Amino acid sequence: MVKAVSFDVWGTLLDLDRTLRETSRVIAGELGQPFDGVYQRVLEAHEEARRMRRRALIPGNETVKAGQEILARKLGVEVREVEGLIHRAFLKVDPREITYSDVPGTLEELSRRGLRIAVAGNVLFWPSSYTWMLLEKGGLTRFVEVKLFSDETGFNKPDRGFFLTLLERLGLEPGEVAHVGDNVIEDVGGPMSVGMKAVLVKRDLKVVATFNLLGVAVVYSLTQLPSVLNLI
Repeated sequence: MVKAVSFDVWGTLLDLDRTLRETSRVIAGELGQPFDGVYQRVLEAHEEARRMRRRALIPGNETVKAGQEILARKLGVEVREVEGLIHRAFLKVDPREITYSDVPGTLEELSRRGLRIAVAGNVLFWPSSYTWMLLEKGGLTRFVEVKLFSDETGFNKPDRGFFLTLLERLGLEPGEVAHVGDNVIEDVGGPMSVGMKAVLVKRDLKVVATFNLLGVAVVYSLTQLPSVLNLI
């Protein structure tokens, strides 16, 4: 029986694409460069940094530094300037604009049912404190009992160490926790490797499926989560 649900953040609770776009808009304004060119370079840097993280070339607590170095190289600026640009950009991002519409009601419903809630995410260009700030401003942290980010643990998802740490923080057995996210490798393969249940969110597929034998479900809206948790 599922007693707790952990959520990936970017692409699951908060819209990463919109955040990268708004961050690029601020950076373009600060650098006095055309938005389209800056946005393209930010996307290229993001993809390169994700590949590096996926290959486990760096530990979780060094990911932000490495990611910012890649972004600085793409933008042609110093790393310390990137730090400042990202900080100022995040002060301007409105969490209400990047929170998926199905998130607040779902967290409310899960909490009402007595399920414990955690957030469990990777970092890349900015530290987890920035992500937490947005969740807090958006009124979502009131539902969260446990938070775990890769820059705190030293492990990047899908590393088993990340999810073992999550289970330790929750004090629960693997089969009592379902992890929800939008990435097959990080948010399904990772939790399954330690015996947790997993729910893949694919908002563009319009598919709902459950695989009880595997302890896995696929949904296209978080509003479907309360019902599928009983089927995996």
